Amino acid sequence: MSEDSPRVRHVVGCMTGTSLDGLDAALVRITGTGLDMTAEFVGMVSAPLPDALRTTLLSMANGESHPPIEFMRAARYLGVVHAEAVAQLLSTHASDLKPDFIVAHGQTIWHAPPDRLSWQLFDPWPIVRALQLPVCYDLRQADLVAGGEGAPITPITDWVMYRKPGKKRCVLNLGGIANITVLPSNGMITDVMAEDVGPCNLLIDQAVRLLHPHESMDRDGKFSRDISTISTVFYEIRKAPFFSRPRPRTTGREDFDMEWLRDVARKSEANADCWVASVVEAAARLALAELGLEDGDELILAGGGTRNPTLLKNIRDRATRWGDRQVAVGTSDEFGIPCEAREAMGFAVLGALSQDGVPITLPQVTGAETPGVAGVWAYPDGSSA
Repeated sequence: MSEDSPRVRHVVGCMTGTSLDGLDAALVRITGTGLDMTAEFVGMVSAPLPDALRTTLLSMANGESHPPIEFMRAARYLGVVHAEAVAQLLSTHASDLKPDFIVAHGQTIWHAPPDRLSWQLFDPWPIVRALQLPVCYDLRQADLVAGGEGAPITPITDWVMYRKPGKKRCVLNLGGIANITVLPSNGMITDVMAEDVGPCNLLIDQAVRLLHPHESMDRDGKFSRDISTISTVFYEIRKAPFFSRPRPRTTGREDFDMEWLRDVARKSEANADCWVASVVEAAARLALAELGLEDGDELILAGGGTRNPTLLKNIRDRATRWGDRQVAVGTSDEFGIPCEAREAMGFAVLGALSQDGVPITLPQVTGAETPGVAGVWAYPDGSSA
């Protein structure tokens, strides 16, 4: 590489989401540094979480009591699962190169912005030891301690990966929690806006389990396709305290637990036949309710929810019928980033920004004016920073 050539790094980003449906690991080619960097998707693997680990993490995220040793064991086991997934990723997509480092989100156990606290359970050392690579993790705390919400932290990565000067783009991530990033047509990072808009896959998965305890999700729209719905489900969900908080808002599983959803089911008087379909429709309406789409906007859909055909159709139909406005709706796949890879790829970008000394959160999004540089680093020589 000549002195004038931009720096190139290969970074692995890892993400387990609120819905706890698996681990995504993405290999990303980062060209350039700081806010001038570009990111190119190379490859990814998705691995289901082992049943025992998923059950334990779900119990912890629901606030159930566990002795300290169980949290320690879960963190270590999660690190082992990450190491195995990254090893698989590298053997499949990068047998001839060694990544510069790995970035991991960890599993959110509890998110408490009013207390400026958030807990992402994770032990990086199984990865460091097995792969002899540095690991960057714990990326929310710098924002929280600076007075921010600690979320969302991926809007800056959406700006890196999806922005198009001259065109307003809205990136709607259909994860456990749905969140939106609005990328302005002027291309200015200071004008990016983002927030969580409500529960999505988390809501749908729990709705399925209420009726079908042995099922984990509405796979391929199995329980929602071509079924009539009732709107009372949406209106009952909208009564949740989250929706009355000042915007921009952040949320998590702690705001929408199973007991809350049982109460929604009872009050909405939804029968078993239409229950899941009505929840899917409600998730689509929630995702679009605060969006404020305008004529000529582009809506980019990403996240695991794009693989639910009922949810995807509902959002497409509603967005393209946005009054007399013409809104172009596409999936992230059409922009060279697989829908399931957006968050994992985003974490690779966050790690690169952290390495470059760039704060990863945006003041207008999280409220932290001077968050500083985020992330904790663990290195193969046993040091951390």
